[in-house]
Amino acid sequence: MSRKAEYKSAVRSRKLIKNALIDLLQEKSLDKITVTDIAGRAELNRGTFYAHYPDINSLIESLEEEIVQTLCDLLYAIEEPNPLDAPLPLFLQISEYLEENREIILALMNSRTTSAFFVSLPELITRQLVASSGIAESRRKSPAFQTRCRFYAGGAASLYIAWFQGTLHCSLRDVAYILEQIIKSQQLCTQEPDVFRNQSSLR
Repeated sequence: MSRKAEYKSAVRSRKLIKNALIDLLQEKSLDKITVTDIAGRAELNRGTFYAHYPDINSLIESLEEEIVQTLCDLLYAIEEPNPLDAPLPLFLQISEYLEENREIILALMNSRTTSAFFVSLPELITRQLVASSGIAESRRKSPAFQTRCRFYAGGAASLYIAWFQGTLHCSLRDVAYILEQIIKSQQLCTQEPDVFRNQSSLR
């Protein structure tokens, strides 16, 4: 078998294994799933599973990393130069991605107490807001500005988590528009009060 054929075979096997895990997570809890279950659902042998993953936890971590990296690539591809003035493209992209991968993300959320994806989401959003090219670099580096960006990023992530948990009764597209209204109404691009400098002077 050529190296190219081996690569395609490996990619196919990993995809079958990941899809098998996602299917099984919708049927039973993670602690009830075995490597034999995954291999059987993927129609592969256990040896093929272990050739790619040492255990089920490493498989889950790989799946979460793949989701985070894909979303990261999508966000950095957004051409909007100032997501603070026009945050809708950013949040629509996130909402669309979450909708397209709803089953996978739900399965991961149900598999462990804290999904690495939602731990990473606030940081991804923060980077996009802070990296806005329409704001002076000196201001982008200020603690006050970065804190506000993290505040909004954390709030956005919490809304998405609430939606997946079924406690937010609207569409993901609605979430994007709500976040846009919140950020624009707060005028994030206006002058920040230098609260950090004032606080340091009191120490």
